[in-house]
Amino acid sequence: MTMRTHHNATQKHALYALPDHEVVEVLLPRAVERHVAVEEAARLIRTYTGLVPLAIDPRGEGRVIWGDLGVHPFREWQYIFTIQHLAAQESIGDAFSTPIDILDHEELFADSLYPSGFIHHISRCGSTLTAKALARPNGHMMISQGGPLQRGFWAHITKDWTRPAEPDEKTLRRLRTLVLAMTRPRCGDEHRAFVKFISWNVVYVDLIAAAFPDVPALFLYRDPVEVIASVKRDTTAALLTRGTDQGAFLTGLPREKGAELSDVDYLTACYARYFEVVEDAKCNLSLVNYRDLGPHSFTRVAEQGLDLCLKEDDRLAMLEQFRYHSKDDSNSSTFSDDRAAKQAALSEDERARIEETCADLIARLDHSKRNLFAKNAPFGGDDSQKTFARQHQ
Repeated sequence: MTMRTHHNATQKHALYALPDHEVVEVLLPRAVERHVAVEEAARLIRTYTGLVPLAIDPRGEGRVIWGDLGVHPFREWQYIFTIQHLAAQESIGDAFSTPIDILDHEELFADSLYPSGFIHHISRCGSTLTAKALARPNGHMMISQGGPLQRGFWAHITKDWTRPAEPDEKTLRRLRTLVLAMTRPRCGDEHRAFVKFISWNVVYVDLIAAAFPDVPALFLYRDPVEVIASVKRDTTAALLTRGTDQGAFLTGLPREKGAELSDVDYLTACYARYFEVVEDAKCNLSLVNYRDLGPHSFTRVAEQGLDLCLKEDDRLAMLEQFRYHSKDDSNSSTFSDDRAAKQAALSEDERARIEETCADLIARLDHSKRNLFAKNAPFGGDDSQKTFARQHQ
């Protein structure tokens, strides 16, 4: 990918929506140009605690791209923006790539923080707010859509979605190692780590849980009408999968069929698949609808959904985040409720098509026993669907 091509791509798509290795190739080309054997990489990793994986290049046999971020904390709302910020300042130390086999060496990260919780989501549903709130207390680390988990790892284990992702011993070991490589304590005071995955990673929720069976997880979701209105205004990684094998996997539709769909219908198919996966998930997963998320409820989300025992100072620090717009890392802009505007942003026909596909699924999640704010009334099929539609008019 040339600098010009990458520049043009980022005009249309945010960095977090692009393949991680392509972004890092441009932000930090020296990391890709220097290839290091596993033995030498292991020595460097033991020597420099700031070395973390920045991306995975899934091409060929696969490579992990590393960079030394020093003691810079993950405070930007996306992992890739931390890399972008440090690369622009020329503040990334040693950088190189290694064979993917390095992920077979779990012992390299024996001192890493074991995750305290995972965040899965549908996108534009309060997941960034939740992540930033959890990151606020001193000693809390948040890996927000970590680069190697954006696309590279999954593309590698599925050979670009031409085969299923099997939860075999090697895959689970490499996934554990990858996550623990990102949760290395670099600042000195970290004692908790959380991981927020990109939205479509939820299709692998049971595989992720198989690698970390004792880590509690949240799934945050929202009326897809509002999500799609937001995505149409901005971007999402899911749209870049249309017409690919990955897109066929995310939607459950043939590649050719998916390629013919409008943005609205394609995203609707993706989100319906996410809801179906979550409903059938076997793992420890708590559900939260966006409309139930707020400063009044967040303590319950953290304590019941993630099994956290919070000190009062930590709890108050988390609630402070609700004063600000979650995607403003400077904390200079406040949040305003835009649900009504998003509902009005789509046509009546578009809203109807989304609800026809997703309303019943949303209603079942709202009534699920795993929902932290489950509706008391029993789920009743058509009646619940009508109630959902009335509530979201």
